Parts: sequence; structure tokens; C-alpha cells
Amino acid sequence: MAMITARIVTVEKSDSKYRTPFLSANDASRWCTVRSLGDNNVYEIDRGIEEEGPIRWDSIDKVEHVGPDGVMHSYSSKPTLFPTLVAGLYKALKFTTGLQISTETFAVTRILLVLVNGFSFGVFLWFAALMINSVPVRDWTRYFLLAAAGFGTYLSTFTVTLNNHLPAAACVMVALYLMSEIWRDSGRSKGRKQPVGGLGYAFAGLSAAFAVANEQPALAFFCCVGLVCLIRSPRKTLLAFCPAAIIVAAGVFGTNWLAHGTWKPAYAHRSDGAVIATVAGNFSDPLDRGFLPNELREAIAGELAFERPVVTQGEWPSTPETEQRWVVRDQRSAAQMAVVKSEAGDYQLRAWGNWYDYPGSYWLTSNDNKKSEVDRGQESVPLYLFHVLFGHHGIFSLTPLWVLSLAGMLALMFGVKLGGVFPMRWLGGMGMLISIVVIAFYLSRPAIDRNYGGVTCVLRWLLWLAPIWLVSMLPVVDWLAGSKGGKFVCFLLLLLSIISASISADNPWVHPWLYEVWGWTGLPK
Repeated sequence: MAMITARIVTVEKSDSKYRTPFLSANDASRWCTVRSLGDNNVYEIDRGIEEEGPIRWDSIDKVEHVGPDGVMHSYSSKPTLFPTLVAGLYKALKFTTGLQISTETFAVTRILLVLVNGFSFGVFLWFAALMINSVPVRDWTRYFLLAAAGFGTYLSTFTVTLNNHLPAAACVMVALYLMSEIWRDSGRSKGRKQPVGGLGYAFAGLSAAFAVANEQPALAFFCCVGLVCLIRSPRKTLLAFCPAAIIVAAGVFGTNWLAHGTWKPAYAHRSDGAVIATVAGNFSDPLDRGFLPNELREAIAGELAFERPVVTQGEWPSTPETEQRWVVRDQRSAAQMAVVKSEAGDYQLRAWGNWYDYPGSYWLTSNDNKKSEVDRGQESVPLYLFHVLFGHHGIFSLTPLWVLSLAGMLALMFGVKLGGVFPMRWLGGMGMLISIVVIAFYLSRPAIDRNYGGVTCVLRWLLWLAPIWLVSMLPVVDWLAGSKGGKFVCFLLLLLSIISASISADNPWVHPWLYEVWGWTGLPK
């Protein structure tokens, strides 16, 4: 914790012409929301972006849509609940100290990072220790697992940047511990230890739900926690677990509605809206020349008013190559729509729904030459799977410790006795199932989304699984701890994992070291 705090209070991006505490577009996007909410009580981030100063407030991770005032505004594309909570913390800091994030940017962001990330990592370690201590294993195994939690995963790497992965992992660790305690309730004798009370169920619901708020695929874990709670005590589940989870859900959807006027998160607005009208004819030539034919304008007269329309060729990456698409914007108002030539040959006039498609957007196909190679997406699913598991973004190649986790999940799942009887056979099945489901989810995404999480030192979308994987390795580590050779294997895997995670300790928003090495080999990326 001391080492992490020292890194946070000296965080600074050194490879930029701007001196800034923002290490990437990802964290800058969240900081823009924190500033706008904390200083102006709005989610629009235009004002901070437009201001000139020694620190650049901008990000490619943003969307544009019409705000409550009827004017086009920029917004962070990140989920709203987490930055809203950080903004509340900033308001409290500003009230007590007078520090302004716009003028004392380094001081404010570093203090908030210590409070948010330092607290999250501390909670993660504390409940990891409680979880490890609740299992009958050797003391050597306990110390090894806690060392692995503190130094051997990429969670420590992400403590220097405002991100959703660390809070999600901390919540999973809390919920996993409470889930384990609730599961063991039926095996306790009267008078030995009291069953988990309603407060424990409430915290299980709160932490599992907040994990989902930060990592959508964590819904699979939430369902597992809820099922265990329901089996052990339907009454406590309904009266404590569910209300706590509902509070988080209300925060997720409520803040999203306040920010965007819709229940759907900003990142879900990446396609054209509903069909307003369909017009037969041949209008490709005038649309290509930048004109909106009268037939199309009249077809939507009751829906949208275009006084001075500007028509441009659509260039959203997910648009099929066989499809013709144009974007219509009005110079005098915020009216927008998409014109799509259907396979039948007619022209569909669609409501505007693609918030990433705006002039100057980083994500347009015209900017492909500016994008990082990974941001363009991996077309080959088998190649993507290989790099996810063993390649340049590999789970096992970047963090060799997870080999022990895989072996541990298999041992738990099939009831293999490695030197002792473990009371968590359920953990092996749950960990294996959730891991497969989450990896399959990212494999099923469109090619543009198969990008390993963008420019980042690890496959960050899987970091929230670290608590499950850490605890799952307990039986294998405890078995290996019975011999000097086994201890050597554990130490070697931990050493390699610590080195790998430490290479990007100053800034996690860089390519993995193995990705750079892979490029020298000439092998396919």
C-alpha cells in the first residue's frame, strides 16, 4: 500500500508535450466528467475541452448528442455511476480544502486517486486475506497467496489511473468472501459460529451489483452470488440482498438518464436509429454531391426540420461494405439523421442514434491511419483467442500465475484431493464457468471490438476475475508447498508475474511488453 501511494502521488505522463496527470484517453474521459459535475453540475464536458491551459482536457473516448438545451454537446462515453461518485468525493474535497481541479489539477487528481484507488486496493487485499484465512491450508500458502494478490497481478499496475477495473475487482473480492461464508452456513454447528446476518447479505448484493456497474460481464458472477444467497436464505435474499442490488441499479440507470436522457449507456449508441420513413427512387448522385433531395426532406417534414442541411458520406466502421450510407446534419440546428440505401433499392431515413459518428471522431474509418493497430480490431477469431490465452495479450503468458489457477479450478471442480479436503468445490465450477462465458462474450463481439481493450498493458477486461482466479489456486499451491521443488515452481511463477506487471507500473495505458517483443518476431498479431 505504501508503494502504491508513492506511485500515485508522483503520477505524471512524461511522454507527452503536455505535462498532465492523465495517462490516457480512458482516464481523461472520466476526469472530464468529474470536473464538469464537480464544478458545473453538468455531464457535458465541452467547457473543459474548449478551455486552453497548461493541461489539455480532452479525450477520444467521448460521444456527441443533443443535450437538454437542444444544443449538441460532448459527453464521456464511460458509464456514469462511478465518475459521479468520484465527482461527489471531489466536491467534498473542494468544500473542505478549497482546491479546484481546474487550477490545482495534479494535487486534486492525486488526492482522489489515493482515496479511490488506494481504498479499493486496500479493500481487495483485506478481504483476500480474510478469504485465504478461512480455508484450512499451510501458513506458507497463505503468505504466498497474499503476496500474489499484492504484487503478482496487473491490478497493482492500474492503481495509478482512474479506471473501472480496480473497483470492480475489489467488489468481486468482497462478494466472493461473503458468498463463501454464506455457503458454509449450513455446515455450522449451533453455538460454534453465527450464520451470516442480513447485513452480510446486503453487502453481498451491494458489492456484486457494483461490480456489474463497473464491468458488465460481471453479471454472470452476480447471478452466482444471488443464487447461493437464495439457496441459503430466501428471506434474507429478498429483504437484504435484493434491495441493496436495486440501490446500485437505480444509481446506474438514474445517473445515465441524468447524463444522456436515456436508459441505454453511451457506448451502446453505435448504430443508426429507427426508420422514420422509406422513399423509393434514385438519390445516390445528389447525396454524394452533398445535397438533400426535396423528396427526402418532405418525407420527414413532420419529424425533423432541415433548413441548411449538409450531407456527407457515412464512414462508421461497422457499416457493411455493401451498404450505402449518408449522414445529414443541419447547420442551423442540431437536427441529424442517416440515409441508408437498403438492399431493396429504396432509401431509409433513420433517426440519429450513432453518438460516436461526429466530425473529427477518432473512430471513423477515415482515421484508420491514425488508429493503433489493435484499435482496428482483429478479424480472425481463432487468432484473437490464441493471443487472449497465450499470445501477446495472453492470460497465461503475461501472468504465469494463472496456470496455477487453471489447475486449481480443475482440481476443485473434479474433487481431486491434493493433500487435503477443500470446502469450496463450488468455486472450481463457478470460476471455470464464468471464465469461459466472459472470454466467449468478448470473442463473439464484432471485429472492431476485438481489440484487447485498446492500447493497454494487459487484457484489462478480465482483471475483475483476478479474485476468483487467486482463490482458485489455493489447493494447487498448498499441494506444491509440501516440497521444495513445488515451492520453487510457485516462486518462479510469482517472480515472472511480478516482473511482467511491474514493467508498466508507471503507466498501464501502453502496449504489453510481449506485444512489442512479438512485433520483432514477424509472427502474426
